[in-house]
Formats: sequence, C-alpha cells, structure tokens
Amino acid sequence: MFDKYLATPTDFKAVTEALGFVMNPKMEFVFEDKSKIANTVIVSYDSKFIYIWKLKPIKLKYQIPHNLKIPDEWQSGWWATLILDDIAKLIPDLKDKPVINGGLLTPFIELQKRKDIKENPYVTKESYFATIIHELGHIYWNSFKLWWPSNKKENILTLKEAEKLFKTPKMITEKVIQFPSPLYLGEVFASCAEYYASSIFWPSHKENFDNFAKIKIKTILEFEKVKNLNTDDSVIEPTKYQHTYALVATKLLISKYPNTWPGILTKHQALA
Repeated sequence: MFDKYLATPTDFKAVTEALGFVMNPKMEFVFEDKSKIANTVIVSYDSKFIYIWKLKPIKLKYQIPHNLKIPDEWQSGWWATLILDDIAKLIPDLKDKPVINGGLLTPFIELQKRKDIKENPYVTKESYFATIIHELGHIYWNSFKLWWPSNKKENILTLKEAEKLFKTPKMITEKVIQFPSPLYLGEVFASCAEYYASSIFWPSHKENFDNFAKIKIKTILEFEKVKNLNTDDSVIEPTKYQHTYALVATKLLISKYPNTWPGILTKHQALA
C-alpha cells in the first residue's frame, strides 16, 4: 500500500515535534538523566530514503538513499531497535549507539486504522508522538541494564562474597542483595512513560487509550475467570503477554506511586 510512499513536510514535522516533547522539561520526571537517551539514533524511511534524526540538538541529520523494499509493517509501528540489519549498514556513526526506528506519520496512522483492534487508540497524531516516547522509554530503561549483571566490578565482589560464605559457614553477609529485574519490566517502564506523557500533553490520546484498555481488560478478564492456572498461563503472564501485563501494571503503578514510579522501576526503590 505504501511501497512507493515519499515523505512529506508533515511527516518530518511530526518526528521533530515528538522529539520536542521528549526533551520538554516536564519529562525530566521520567527521563531524569537525559544523557542516557541523548545519543539515540532516530530512524524512519520511505520508498527512496532512510531518514535519521538527532535528539540533541533535535534535527534531521541524514537523508540516505536506499534500494530496500519497505513493507507496510515497518510503517505501522515503532521499535526500540533497527528492524533490519541492511538499514544499519547504511547509517554512519551507528556503532554502540541506541536506536529507535519506525514509520512516518501518514502511513502509520492509515495502517493503524486498518488494524482489527477495537477502539484502537493509535490512530491520531498525538498517538504517534506517544509511540515515539514509548520507544525512547525502552532506550532509557535499557541504559540501566537491569535485567542482567552488567557491572563487572560488582559481579566480582558478589562472587567473592559467595565464595567466602561457602568457605566460612557461620559468616553472615552484610552485602546488599539485588536481583536482576526481568526484561518485561522494560515494557512497563515504556508504557508508564507513554501514559505519563499523554496525561500532561495529549489528554485526548489518554482518553482513547483508557477506552481501549477498559475493553481489553473486560475481554481478558472473562478468559482469566475460566482458566486453570495449574495448567494454563494467565492472561497477564508477563513473559508471554508483555504488552497486556504492562497495560495493567502501568495503571496500577501510576495510580499508587504517581511521584515515585520511575525510581521504583529503574533504581529498585522499595514498594510501600
């Protein structure tokens, strides 16, 4: 459908506007350390060019010709990674930098409208902005590497402490024990970032999302009622249904911890 699409000034402006919301001082509550997302490479594409934006300062940095086939799927959403290695080969200065990529505004909205999703909230310009913030939420959470032991110095200290404990059975450790956060919590953080931004910038998108969520939860609640959880996965099994779990957890977290949820997710702050 959009295999011959060429970007318009409206498409370019939409990406720039979205990034402006990311850097808005009101989002410092979510992105407390903006250096963690400042080097993110923002990528979109049409039938002839790959477009690359910088976040700091916000600008369209490159327009690179390509001979790739851009399927509608690539225009219908955004992802916190490059969707194809062949795109990576065409982008300069990409090494070790975080990336988000996705469709342009016009095809994004049109393709979302064609999805068989009841009360789909992602059919407006505001939802497009929210989607880009969502993906940058993934980048921010990923920067903490909470889901795997990534600090070698800390890992060595932990191993040495365990070694001492095995050698000295009566010894009691004073070490603070931290368990890696499961990867699906990144989806929760990204969803919270989107929902928070929507509540202050795009109340119409928040209202649309709430309507969608109410229908979604009503539907899955009926499935959950008849499940045997000794043999079946829950409808909110987070490793299997990340987005559904995030939808539920986001509302609970923001409702109960409106002033602390970013720290709870990124700094292992205690729940109270």
